[in-house]
Amino acid sequence: MAEAKVEETVCEDRISVLPDDLLVMILDLLPTKDAVATMFLSKRWLSTWTMVTTLEYKDIDCESKKSVWWFLNKSLQLHKAPLIYSLHMELGPQCPTTDDVDIGKWVAKAVDCLVINLYIKLLWSAGPTSLHKSLYSCEYLADLTLSDQILVNVPSSSAYLPSLTDLELNRVVYKDEDSLVSLLSSCPVLEVLSVTRREDDNVKKFTVKVPTLWDLWYANYSSGSSSNDVVDHTDRSLVVDAPAMTSCRITDYSGDSHSIEDMPCLRDANIFVKSCYQDEKFLTSFSSVSSLYLYLSDAMVKCCTTINFSRLIKLSIFPFGRDWLTPLLLLLENAPKLKELLVDDVRIITILLYIYRPKHIPFAWNQPSPVPGCLSSQLEIFEWRAYGDRLEEEEFLTYILANSMRLKTATISLRLDLEDQELIIEELQDLPRVSPTSHLLFK
Repeated sequence: MAEAKVEETVCEDRISVLPDDLLVMILDLLPTKDAVATMFLSKRWLSTWTMVTTLEYKDIDCESKKSVWWFLNKSLQLHKAPLIYSLHMELGPQCPTTDDVDIGKWVAKAVDCLVINLYIKLLWSAGPTSLHKSLYSCEYLADLTLSDQILVNVPSSSAYLPSLTDLELNRVVYKDEDSLVSLLSSCPVLEVLSVTRREDDNVKKFTVKVPTLWDLWYANYSSGSSSNDVVDHTDRSLVVDAPAMTSCRITDYSGDSHSIEDMPCLRDANIFVKSCYQDEKFLTSFSSVSSLYLYLSDAMVKCCTTINFSRLIKLSIFPFGRDWLTPLLLLLENAPKLKELLVDDVRIITILLYIYRPKHIPFAWNQPSPVPGCLSSQLEIFEWRAYGDRLEEEEFLTYILANSMRLKTATISLRLDLEDQELIIEELQDLPRVSPTSHLLFK
């Protein structure tokens, strides 16, 4: 019997024969540590990784005793790419705080490499650190995020970021108010600004004056003082002057005052503001919106009943206090085009507000006459989140269902701590509805 012929199969390394540009594109899809590890494959791969344009260094494991810093420091020394599309540096508490850690050096190198997207988050135990001044004159930088232990120290004379469209400032510290003003004024095409403040950020008057800005996210979660305190917050404020803005979200529990210039292009606004300094002028700045999410505080209640929301299509309210139903109906009278109404009573949205909202306080409301025009001719969608089945709530729901001629859906989600939920649902299903095509839904 003839011996069987044994064929030897040779595995061809097709990847290694690809051109360098294509190999770099492949390595850009890998985590940075894996891309660097390819240097051990062969001589062909020894320096290919040094040309990748997407770099990410993160201290993920907070319990680890070894920081990613050593890897960042060594690999960036060997990096040769003329352009960096994205550089993400996130250093945690395990990062050494010695003089050997020079984050500014690598920021300067990223600027020299024409970095386009830069994310820096410093959670180390050391204090806030300044970054290299060249960062604030980076010609091609389009997206910048600075987070936590960073000192924003902007040279007013040379700062210029001609390509920056997206800027996030998350719990950073500013050298002074002039540094903030210099930073924003150095961005002639800035479109999106996201700010989360910390109490010790060295800024009392936080000024956002950006003519090109169309999206602002501003959050100040410091508790400030209660309404019974006599602390003067008038020297602390948020000032916004952005006439091109189309979307705005302001969440501020500090008690600071606010000055908002007219925003004729604004379409969407989320306003969660806890301050006794709000007036009619503040809310008037948002009168042109088509979608409004409003935290209905006592101060806001006083100034929201006389403003004409002529373009408002969707209104979501987060009620606070005991006197919000009557002002809400007055607000509805000034919103003739309203089609969607959401009562968001989920108090767990923020623990701060939950603490100061006693459960036993009843609603106070009087049925208006005549019925707001939007109910009789426009409203199509109504939703109540965390419905509590109190008498005043049932009366208000009954009023909505009995007067909304064009209502299509009314969605009710009961508060989780309610007992006999099935019985409550049965009772609500029996409420009369004036719209013959409406559907009552429960979540």
